[in-house]
Amino acid sequence: MDPVLFRWGGHTLYTYTALVGLGIVAAVAFAHWRARRAGHSGLIVPDSALWILAGGLIGARAAYVLPNWADYAGRPLAILSHWGGGLVFQGGLFGGTVALCLYSLYAQTPFLPLADRAAVSVALAQGVGWLGALVHGANYGVILRSPLSMWLPDLYGIYGPRFPTQLLASLLGFVLFYALYRLSLLRHRPGLLALLYLLGNGAGHFLLEFTRADQALYVGILRATQVAELAEVVLAGSLLLYGQLRHRARASHPVAR
Repeated sequence: MDPVLFRWGGHTLYTYTALVGLGIVAAVAFAHWRARRAGHSGLIVPDSALWILAGGLIGARAAYVLPNWADYAGRPLAILSHWGGGLVFQGGLFGGTVALCLYSLYAQTPFLPLADRAAVSVALAQGVGWLGALVHGANYGVILRSPLSMWLPDLYGIYGPRFPTQLLASLLGFVLFYALYRLSLLRHRPGLLALLYLLGNGAGHFLLEFTRADQALYVGILRATQVAELAEVVLAGSLLLYGQLRHRARASHPVAR
């Protein structure tokens, strides 16, 4: 597929941009459909989605700019120029979560059910968005001759037998989306889906990062994004374990009536 979807005049629409946008639209539409079926207000999803999108963009941009501040110190307006071509998903995840928390306070709506609904939808958006990265050559994999390798370009258009990192990341997003959607149909504790998303997303991408060949900031032997993903896994795993232990304690010591 051509990385350029179409051109008109001096403007260009990239397939990457189109697929990322399609993923966001699909995620919001799915969340809206689920909310309506559950009997919630028709405005809660679009309203919360705008907050998440704004917080996510700010967080994703900040996570890219801060480690590269030397490139922006003398020209701060470049931070806002087409977003400078740099967004970091982990920063977006943090910023979107903070924004969703603020929205829950503003709308006086419990945070955990909102987070559960957002987790399912974000996984769907990732599944579609990573297909855009595959077409564009962004976040490309290492050159590797293996049964899984595919003839793919890097960000500079150089083709080779690469590990299909983007394709597997897309598959991870779709698998998480389907698994979380199925779990959402069952009775569960509020916040469980969000924690399972963090656990699965963090663990999956932590492993996939070892197959990436694009430039990155490193912390020791790990990419900086892997450190954030490891933190996702530790946080989600700890909270899941705490919730399970608390549930068992309540079950073994029921409150007397």
